[in-house]
Amino acid sequence: MSLLTSLLRLRAAATGNALRASHLRHLHLSDQPLMLLALKRTGPAARPLAVMLGTDPYRPQLLIAPPAGSTTSMLAALADTVTAYIDACQRHSEYLPAVSEAKPARRRYTDAPQILVPNPQTVQHLKDLGDALRFRRVDDQNPASRSIQRLGHWLTYLTDRADIPGSAALIPLTSFLGMHWITGQSPPEDDDLATVLAWIDPPRDTASGRDAALKAEDPATHRLAGPATDAAFDNDHLAPVFDAHARARTQGRDQTRPLAELERLLAAYMQPTWDLMWHAYALLQALPEAAGSTRRWDHERTTFTDESIHLAQDGRPRPARDQAVAAAVRLARMEHAAAAFAAERTADDPFIRAELRTTGEAFGGTVTAVDSKHTLRGPTGRPQWRPRLIVSTTDQLRMEPGQPLVCHAHRKAAYTICDITPSGGDTLVELEITAGMGPAARPNHGILPESGAFLVFTIAPDLYRMPEFPSRDETPWTHGGPPPDHPYHGDEDESEKSQ
Repeated sequence: MSLLTSLLRLRAAATGNALRASHLRHLHLSDQPLMLLALKRTGPAARPLAVMLGTDPYRPQLLIAPPAGSTTSMLAALADTVTAYIDACQRHSEYLPAVSEAKPARRRYTDAPQILVPNPQTVQHLKDLGDALRFRRVDDQNPASRSIQRLGHWLTYLTDRADIPGSAALIPLTSFLGMHWITGQSPPEDDDLATVLAWIDPPRDTASGRDAALKAEDPATHRLAGPATDAAFDNDHLAPVFDAHARARTQGRDQTRPLAELERLLAAYMQPTWDLMWHAYALLQALPEAAGSTRRWDHERTTFTDESIHLAQDGRPRPARDQAVAAAVRLARMEHAAAAFAAERTADDPFIRAELRTTGEAFGGTVTAVDSKHTLRGPTGRPQWRPRLIVSTTDQLRMEPGQPLVCHAHRKAAYTICDITPSGGDTLVELEITAGMGPAARPNHGILPESGAFLVFTIAPDLYRMPEFPSRDETPWTHGGPPPDHPYHGDEDESEKSQ
């Protein structure tokens, strides 16, 4: 937690209302996302109890697993709804011309699925469910078995995407809200959707967000957003219905009544959270979208297209555990995504830049002088245009000469610190523009700032390149490669030879 975030949390606690932590929305929001609220039973982590889902806030679909017996019918209905939503994203595609030999011409879907869930715990529940379903055996006599296996495949894909920074395929709403607002409660308490929304947008008849959060925590009205349920709800409400269903089944009586009572009970329990999820969506949708989110959503559509092609052509489920090379590639992609997401958020959002100024990773200052005629001799002896500028700042600098920088106002330019000179209470930083100024014959004077302009410079992100990874056949058998031909390889130990 940075100094600025800590300060905002203290101020929110003092004022009783949440404070904005971002000026822009940094993740894409679909016009028609699939909301999904899941409950699970106590016991096996992936055993579902109920799912409320849909794209219409006023007409949710409620799926309930029977108290006893198989959950196949409920999972089949869930698979039909989720895959129908995914299939709708595959109706239209666009043509992308070739860019290079590495990027030939191809087609890409114009949309991608986006599922919103209440909290990170639901993401883990869906991951467990995907792991359990994608390895289910397909029975040709039961068409539902194939759709359930396909559901497991897509749940695994979506939960894997949720681990990628900047991805908008599967988003927990509490984390999404926490990216844009700071509340006065502790970070673990921010995982409660009801209290977070109370801090951010309290009812008009409530004095503050803190008071609204205290009311939201009232045990008589509070509902957990899943996937676990309240112990009191389990003991006082669910257990009697389950017992009534078990007695009716044992005695051979009609089980319709206890099932109807279970549906009514779960609908009443889940509806308040369902309404809160759409409330959170409306708040986030009202935020202006950052420019970088468009590029990330384009990449999301590309990834979704690739996964669809894989499922249509191959269809084999992903392994339960990644081999060494696959795990290394996945980790490298996550690191790349994290670096790119942080750089784009910094370029888009002034709040992020202000936060970096408190950590010494950025500084802001006023341009006091511009040398537009400064040149250097290049490797061939020809002069190269390298304009310089001096920036006066009051920020505490934790940088040294030679540090490469970027500026939000001129995104195509690159800068290098030439000299740092204390001057009274200020610091004078001499910068040289090293990229973005165009060739010497046609210089780009648009990157030159005007004297008196206030600019913020941040540390330039490292140019990340995916390393070369060996193929699986080139790795040793201890890391998932081919098995050895013999139980022992190599020469005998020198000590054994000497004996």
